[in-house]
Amino acid sequence: MLASRPFTNARPLRASRAAARPVVVRAQATATSLRQLLDDASAAGLGKTRFIVIGDAILESVNDWGAVRYNETPSRGLLATIASEDKSFECHIPLSKVKEIKFAKSKAKAGDYDVYATRFFGEDGKVMLSCVLHGSAGQYDPKAVAAWNSLAQKYGESV
Repeated sequence: MLASRPFTNARPLRASRAAARPVVVRAQATATSLRQLLDDASAAGLGKTRFIVIGDAILESVNDWGAVRYNETPSRGLLATIASEDKSFECHIPLSKVKEIKFAKSKAKAGDYDVYATRFFGEDGKVMLSCVLHGSAGQYDPKAVAAWNSLAQKYGESV
């Protein structure tokens, strides 16, 4: 039965729906501003964060938002890497590809709690990376929420 119906992507994915909800902060990104934002996020204490990448496949991984390091690469330009101490988790962000960052606070689809997301948009206007505070049914570390709110307030007008 499934083989007889063509697959369509008519139903938006969870991360895409959240991106369409009210946006608290919008920031036009430059390499310098991105670097400052990533350094501030690393120092802020965001704690457990769900990193989500949507392409032809979807990858989600939960890790502490830890230190960020930078490396200039010939093919991708300045690359930011957020990694766990043991390097079992690494998130590489080509800063030249990021055109906009949005901090979005929205209501969860299933449940009565807020979702705190930081979304990185590419040249095509699509989300290339979502970083969402991680907690069970809205049970976030209060320090992480305060850190996220502080970042959203700091980068309120532009980066």
